[in-house]
Amino acid sequence: MLSSPYFPSTEAKCSSKILKVSTVPSNPTYFELYREVCHRKPLLIQEIVAGDPWKLLVAVTFLNKTSGKIAIPVFWNVIARWPTPLMLSRVDENELIDAIQHLGTQNIRAKRLVLLSRAYLQDPPSFYDLRPSKPGVVTLQLTKSTESSIRQKTRYPPTPISHLPGTGPYALDSYRIFCTLHHDPSSNEWQNVTPTDKELIRFLKWKWAVAEHRQWSATSGLGGTATTEYLVSLISDLTSLN
Repeated sequence: MLSSPYFPSTEAKCSSKILKVSTVPSNPTYFELYREVCHRKPLLIQEIVAGDPWKLLVAVTFLNKTSGKIAIPVFWNVIARWPTPLMLSRVDENELIDAIQHLGTQNIRAKRLVLLSRAYLQDPPSFYDLRPSKPGVVTLQLTKSTESSIRQKTRYPPTPISHLPGTGPYALDSYRIFCTLHHDPSSNEWQNVTPTDKELIRFLKWKWAVAEHRQWSATSGLGGTATTEYLVSLISDLTSLN
């Protein structure tokens, strides 16, 4: 697993025993590559805070159009100072602006975080209560044709957080991938997400390969079995995260 000073130290639970042996090539090299892929799990802040959807939404507000290297330390600093939606909803906006100013668009982000925190307190999300997404929020839906997949824009499906301010596709994708899995490890909701963010795409490529032993692409959707050649390519892609 990749390491970072901004994430807790964790061990990837990787073993050839979790492979669905009937679905993969009978090749010792394959199992070695599979273990290597498993240990190269992308580390995303969304997964670390998935047990608290409010924190995930705060994190993606900072990550939007900002690199994780810059945004994540600011996120931890803000959460340390204002660790609950109640505290952030009552923050002196100028104080918050000062804390996040080097991220850029600090006035907009500060106002959005205060509004988000207030709305979260007034109408907290429930996993069992899907809210319609805003009309202007769209996602790319993959439609299979006879020879290829066609990506079509469509209104984003309902989610438990769609009613909250500032919840665009990036926030909704992150929630559906990480919060639903944290709430229910058997959930397959992540399989229905088609993100455009490059880090979410990398994570889903990894997830599909490790959990289902399948190839997956954001542009063409689900492919065939994750072959030896595919795993080699995926390892190269994941290694570039360093």
